[in-house]
Amino acid sequence: MLANFEKRHFADGEKVWLGHYKNLTNVLHWHFECELIRIAAGRAQIKIGESCFDACAGDSFFCSGEELHYIIGETDSQVDVMIIDEDVVRGVADKYILASPRLPADIQVQDYLARIESAMNNKGRFYREAGENHARGLVLDIFDSCPVVRRDDKALQYRNLISKINEEFAFISFEDAAAYSGYSPSYFSKMFKRLSGMNFSEYLNIIRVENAISMMRGGNMTMTTVSLKCGFSTVRNFNRVFKQITGYSPRALPEDYVIDTGLRIARDEDFDPTDENSMLI
Repeated sequence: MLANFEKRHFADGEKVWLGHYKNLTNVLHWHFECELIRIAAGRAQIKIGESCFDACAGDSFFCSGEELHYIIGETDSQVDVMIIDEDVVRGVADKYILASPRLPADIQVQDYLARIESAMNNKGRFYREAGENHARGLVLDIFDSCPVVRRDDKALQYRNLISKINEEFAFISFEDAAAYSGYSPSYFSKMFKRLSGMNFSEYLNIIRVENAISMMRGGNMTMTTVSLKCGFSTVRNFNRVFKQITGYSPRALPEDYVIDTGLRIARDEDFDPTDENSMLI
């Protein structure tokens, strides 16, 4: 399953966003910002990291930046979602993660959200600062009340690794990537799968095919040249992987075909993980 990267945008210099959804469903994705999820009505299935939950009204969850997650709301469910910029939680959520993303009932999440929403809607002179202060207060309350573990530097290493793969896709190997990350091959394999939702070879092939498509459209290279420049040892192997990923042979690829890798840090187009049937209310 592809784990898509969502680049968040905040309006007017704001660093906190709060929305209420009906029938919210989104696909597996991740972003650098923290996310608070509260089930206001009905039920929803939630996955955060390696934990899955059948959530009901009143349940709340905290998703740290760069954790894979998705939400599948049942019919007539309502889910409150708050996105918090990295700067607001710096010193707390960038150093620690919760032992469990499910929040205890005694944290007054609903009250915090009401104060944040009031500040952001009233647009007073210092509404941005007020919203950020309330959001940071909620995060401090959460991390002060819940068991936490120290964050390691896997997320930063992962970011740097993805950039390295995107630059050196033609010749980087699994062994190179593991050595660059400083892990044993077996641990690296598990870490990459947990963070990206796919194994290393699957991601590398997607990046290679994506670059092959760009080369095919940008010049008069032969398929042999394209395949070699993209790291494939033979044209036969190139054709096999190309069709496996796109569903087409290289010569039959539609002109408007686009691979949505989802894992690139820099993207020309924004990715929205939310299903079109979800309603922002």
